[in-house]
Amino acid sequence: MRHYDVVIAACWLVFFIVWAVLARVDGGRGGRSSPVAAAVRLGLVVLIALAVYFGNRLPVGELARTTTLAAAASGAAAAGAVLCVIGLAFAIWARVTLGRHWGMPMTLRDTPALVTSGPYAYVRHPIYTGLATMMIGTTLVYPLGMLWCLVMIPYMIFGARREERDMERLFPDVWPEYKQRSKMLVPFVF
Repeated sequence: MRHYDVVIAACWLVFFIVWAVLARVDGGRGGRSSPVAAAVRLGLVVLIALAVYFGNRLPVGELARTTTLAAAASGAAAAGAVLCVIGLAFAIWARVTLGRHWGMPMTLRDTPALVTSGPYAYVRHPIYTGLATMMIGTTLVYPLGMLWCLVMIPYMIFGARREERDMERLFPDVWPEYKQRSKMLVPFVF
């Protein structure tokens, strides 16, 4: 197993462990989500786990074994591993900042709060930002991950837009100013 494989697998394992522990510590109370949304999220978790587990078991063609391509792939894999670690750190920072205000994506809380500190000072959806960064990093190590990115990143953008509509409705006095001074997903860009 390559070092990059270990880094990617460790990042996703840490992500799932941290999320499970923090969900248990913070409790899952105060939110409403449909059974369909919960099933979709569970399916996505299963797909992520399968992708990480089987990612290094995919056959590699002769073309990819050439020295030039192997060197380029090694550089891309190193960049991917770094991106995955950065994305993990950003997502965990966001999750810890939310604390008890966290809820499953697109879930309305009974007592919502608008958190604007920590990574939320830069982007309105830093958990999505961290996850997208992890997925892009994973794709640089496992190119077939591009298929995963093509499904998940648009899903996260859809979720972010839906959550923004909810926040605009729930916090009409403070949301416009917060939206003006922060970006949706990419700090200083978008």
